[in-house]
Amino acid sequence: MEKEDPKETVQKHLGSKGAEIFEKILLQEPQKVDAIVFLQGDQLDRAPESASLFQQGFAPRILISGNNKLVGPNTRPEENDFELGLLKEYLVEHGVPEAAILIDDQSFNSLGQATNIVKITKEKGWQTLLVVVSAYHALRSFLTLLKQMKDQAWSGKIVMHAVQFPWDTIPSGRAKSAREMLTLEMEKIKKYAKDVASIEEGLEYFKIL
Repeated sequence: MEKEDPKETVQKHLGSKGAEIFEKILLQEPQKVDAIVFLQGDQLDRAPESASLFQQGFAPRILISGNNKLVGPNTRPEENDFELGLLKEYLVEHGVPEAAILIDDQSFNSLGQATNIVKITKEKGWQTLLVVVSAYHALRSFLTLLKQMKDQAWSGKIVMHAVQFPWDTIPSGRAKSAREMLTLEMEKIKKYAKDVASIEEGLEYFKIL
């Protein structure tokens, strides 16, 4: 049996407009920004891209967003994340100066990350962000950030950088494949509807980029 295309998965749950945003996110090219945002999750899967984007000069700093409490093999079902210190260590070992790394260690879920990222961004006076995230999580992350941009009245710009592996690959520290995780993400977008921007708001945002 032929496996469902990821875009078809999104369309099945969120309609053709949801699939359109998903495709736009996956095709976004990196741009020069004030800060790269490295979202904790999937162990070191997102680390090489974060370091590479810095080395290529896309931003003068990296903000790692996550926490040091819900990590390890026994804190969340089917999830084994690394501590923020290990993520920072990887970046330093791959040429990112320690002084260029900022850490948000108070974010315990996607909403927390989005809330704190926008809060820190406003405090620092940044206007543009390049967000490094796994492809299966990119749409929910984008919609959650967009909601916080509105709620916190930040009129800056976010560019998503989706780290893509084969969809049948199991992300590091997970128990399910990226394809299965994508389906779960679609369910979470519906479950946490109050925490995310609407599909229409997402499409409108892409029109003004």
